[in-house]
Amino acid sequence: MEEAAARERKRPREGNAAPSAGAAAGKAQYVYLPVADALKAPGARVFLFAVVSEIGAAVRSRGTDFTLTLRIVDQSRPAGISVTFFADNAALLPCVKSSGDVISLHNVVITMHGEFFVTFNKKFSSFALFEGKVSTECSPYQTSTKYHGTIHDNELLTQMRTWLAYNPPGLKDLELQLRSLKSDTTFDLVCKVLHVYENNGEWIFYVWDGTDTPAAEFQAILDAEAVESSPLHLEGAPLPREVLCTMPCVGTVLRVFTNRMYDRRIANQVHRQPMASLPEASNIADVEYEAAGYTTLMESLTHEQVTHKFKTLVRVVAAYPCRASELRLLLTGSYCLRLTLEDPTARIHAYVHRDDGAKFFGGFLTAEALINKMKKLLGIPQDDEEGAPLTRNPPWIWCCLKSYRLDKNDPWGSRRYRIFGTEIRD
Repeated sequence: MEEAAARERKRPREGNAAPSAGAAAGKAQYVYLPVADALKAPGARVFLFAVVSEIGAAVRSRGTDFTLTLRIVDQSRPAGISVTFFADNAALLPCVKSSGDVISLHNVVITMHGEFFVTFNKKFSSFALFEGKVSTECSPYQTSTKYHGTIHDNELLTQMRTWLAYNPPGLKDLELQLRSLKSDTTFDLVCKVLHVYENNGEWIFYVWDGTDTPAAEFQAILDAEAVESSPLHLEGAPLPREVLCTMPCVGTVLRVFTNRMYDRRIANQVHRQPMASLPEASNIADVEYEAAGYTTLMESLTHEQVTHKFKTLVRVVAAYPCRASELRLLLTGSYCLRLTLEDPTARIHAYVHRDDGAKFFGGFLTAEALINKMKKLLGIPQDDEEGAPLTRNPPWIWCCLKSYRLDKNDPWGSRRYRIFGTEIRD
């Protein structure tokens, strides 16, 4: 009995093909092979039904043909195998809409050159492309001229789409679905958060991805009464009925318990600073409020008062104006400099007012010295730096800011930020 069941599981997927030239009357018989089984027959013509996981670009071959390479996968070989197509012109090559679509391949040849791959011969091979998403539509959106469908294609397509729904292409090794959970393992989980619940200071996330978690195994207990009295809810109180009614009725809703790491970051002044600025911020700026605590830009934007002062750690990502002649006017009190500041929480405009210009730049400098300080502030390489990169990475600087309002009738809408008590070092 067990041997018969095993043979049934390994049985190739059968299909009926239209008769080819020279074939007997009626329909010729052939089988779709799992990719792993097809690799056992190098040099043979095989029929495959698989999912496209990677799409190459159509290019001209060394000869007169156009060529394209796809990578296909199925249940038997999740790592996949390459398929190389050849055609007289690019329009005859497969035009796959997106990875995850399904392809049917007839009379392709398994070859080996360093590793196994599939060759599509333009003289006798054929293909058909189907959308991979679950749908009632089973017609191919592209077929080659020699392709003939079979009465079993719809069934195979449905099976492939079902498998694909639980095994999307491109999933990283550490990214698991709930159906593949194992105890004592580390993994990434892509899922939907259905509900968040706080229980005695601990946050519980109820997540779901449409799959079923593996059935749990229980310790053998000889006491039948203890088995019968197992709790319905293993962790915490049950959810209210109105919350349960918002959850899906298919698939496992998993509870994820947080470790409160974000609470520790909020409580520690050093850990509150931008992670990219650690272990310490750049030392190109001095501030007056050295002993003041650290405030993020988002904390300021949500502060209960319109006007307040604070010290923050930011990058200068843009400046206006930034020409040397205009910066010189700033030092004489004729211009106002606008800087765009950012931290991980927000991005704002902050102004260096006329009477703060000389303080900010560290004195009345020459045009060249001003430009050099602006370049340092913006992360722009100096002109004499060889092999300077094409990108810039502004340094993190401590900065003192004060908020103010332009219109007392619209204090929040007219709020602005001003830099003070900050000096850029030489």
